[in-house]
Amino acid sequence: MVFRFRNTFFAVLLLILSAFSLNGCTQEGPDRSDGSRVVTDMAGRTMELPAVIGKVYVNRPGSILMYAIDPSMIVNRSFRYTPEAQHFFRKEYLALPYVENSPEEIMKLSPDLILTFYDINDQSIDQAERLSQKTGMPVYMASLRLEDYPDVFRRLGAVLGREQQTGRMLDFIERHVDPIAAKSASIPEEKRLSVYYAEGERGLHTDPAGSIHTKLIEMVGAVNAAKVEKVSRKGMSAISMEQLFVWNPDRVIVWAGLGKMTGTMKHIRNDALWAKLPAVKRGHINQIPYLPFGWFDRPASINRLLGIPWLANHLYPDHYSIDMNAVVRDYFQIYYHYELSDRELQRLLNP
Repeated sequence: MVFRFRNTFFAVLLLILSAFSLNGCTQEGPDRSDGSRVVTDMAGRTMELPAVIGKVYVNRPGSILMYAIDPSMIVNRSFRYTPEAQHFFRKEYLALPYVENSPEEIMKLSPDLILTFYDINDQSIDQAERLSQKTGMPVYMASLRLEDYPDVFRRLGAVLGREQQTGRMLDFIERHVDPIAAKSASIPEEKRLSVYYAEGERGLHTDPAGSIHTKLIEMVGAVNAAKVEKVSRKGMSAISMEQLFVWNPDRVIVWAGLGKMTGTMKHIRNDALWAKLPAVKRGHINQIPYLPFGWFDRPASINRLLGIPWLANHLYPDHYSIDMNAVVRDYFQIYYHYELSDRELQRLLNP
């Protein structure tokens, strides 16, 4: 099952393209006499891989994905975790060398495969080709688009020989994400809440609709209050308090750092101007959970799969009726291979 969309035409088109990529374009060819095989990645690039993949180098967004699939296969770290975040990862993984984008350092690790989980476009394809040439290693490109995750999981399960685990990851989407995408369409336009995503030290940076950093707002049936232009893929357009008062959002959600609490919420709660914003007056402001990664974005990777039910439940609890305790336990068990205690669960949900 794949994500459902309110735009019927786009949903049909996506299904057709997915079927074509899985069936019309052969992803994996028959094993060769030397034990190798030919596969096609999500950019349509064909490469030769060993029959069995044992070691994988991953880029930064891909490290979260690969940890979910099998942390024992990873040869590098690309994040520097705080002690709070480290708590949820295996010691063996945390002991891996920090290597990011250096062909020379990647070669020293001798991976069977380099996995890049990112936007697929002309620029990233060129970067993958150059990395493959410099290292002499196959570079498999997987799409970072949220809508493509089911296809990503299926493909990598086959390539890496981890179909059982990626099947569990797919099952999480079908049980906890697909129903939200389907129900969001039934929220009347006049009842859709406007949401401001507060970023930066003072909460006066944000991202508009269409940004990879705010995709979850529209996905759960709300409206992004920000009417600004996107600045880059990294986002964070600067705004003024005057603009924010004009937008007058129904809800404010506050960004989180990478495995640590930023000072943004503290500033907002102690700022005289912020205190006058109607949403803040009503107490309709929430800190986004942040361990071991932000649940909303940063990085904009598979950690967002947990942010979707969190935001849906936060904005429309009666409409979705989500058991967040069960969802969070399920996500951590499947994607982080970690069994949460009751105390840890409440700490995560109430940062």
